[in-house]
Amino acid sequence: MDANNIKYIVAIAKYGSINHAAKAMFISQPQLSHILKITEEECGLTLFQRTSRGTKLTPEGEDYLHHCNIILAEMAKLNRYVTQAASAQSRLRVSMTRFSHTSECFNEICRRHQDDTTIHYHLFENSASNVLEDIVDGKSNIGVLHFSTTNESMSQRSFADKKLNFIPLATFRPYVCLAADHPVLKDKTKSAIEIGELKDYGFVRYAGQYEDFIYHIASDSGLIDLNESQKIIYVCDRQEQMRLIQSTSFYTIGISEFSGQSELYQVISVPLLQSTEHLTFGIVTRKDTVLSPLEEEFKEEVISRYRTLSDSEL
Repeated sequence: MDANNIKYIVAIAKYGSINHAAKAMFISQPQLSHILKITEEECGLTLFQRTSRGTKLTPEGEDYLHHCNIILAEMAKLNRYVTQAASAQSRLRVSMTRFSHTSECFNEICRRHQDDTTIHYHLFENSASNVLEDIVDGKSNIGVLHFSTTNESMSQRSFADKKLNFIPLATFRPYVCLAADHPVLKDKTKSAIEIGELKDYGFVRYAGQYEDFIYHIASDSGLIDLNESQKIIYVCDRQEQMRLIQSTSFYTIGISEFSGQSELYQVISVPLLQSTEHLTFGIVTRKDTVLSPLEEEFKEEVISRYRTLSDSEL
């Protein structure tokens, strides 16, 4: 059983609504409904009754939830133990949603301290909800994540509920990431793209990452769900994504280019026209955590990087 799915089941029980739980866990409502369906099929139990007012645990669901809470509590204890056991060592443990600008900050800290053999580095890339859980459980002391501006109020409540500090970094408009010789760019004067121009081309997305901003674009003509694209390609890492976009007419949605993107991959980022949606980045930490000097250095690097990126868009 997937440990992440356990967290989703607990969230449905907590909020009494698949829709509210989906917003709190930073995934789409259809995706959470699918997770619940496959979980019930795997265990052969009906965990929730669906009503006009939301969801209600069945007796089997109550028992199932009890065991889920035990499992999650033990996982949290294990993460805290690992953190405390290594507390005497200099280390940097970061959880992040997948964005090259964040990983470049991590790489920069590693480069500066590459000759120090006492430092232990760990970088975890995951969905926004899992980044938050990593921080809550002590798997990492600092997280960097993104979410859509339409989900900002729900995000702020999630931070407060989980006793997390949130430091806003910057807000960006969306960009289309595609090959420099992509057919829609045959007009060399084109400096921006409308999402409708890409309807006949494949859309590349990360497997297992459900942030609404990336896959549901709010535009002047309404909400466009990229999960309904004719062709969807799932990838697991950044280089795989770039190589695929470089050699095909596929595209993805992100923000402005990362260092060396066009030189290394011949892939460029072009502003998306008519989008009413924006993407907010921020840093999360536990309220009871004192960051190590190395973690503070990483935090300042991230703050500087994203604010410089934001200034370049003005």
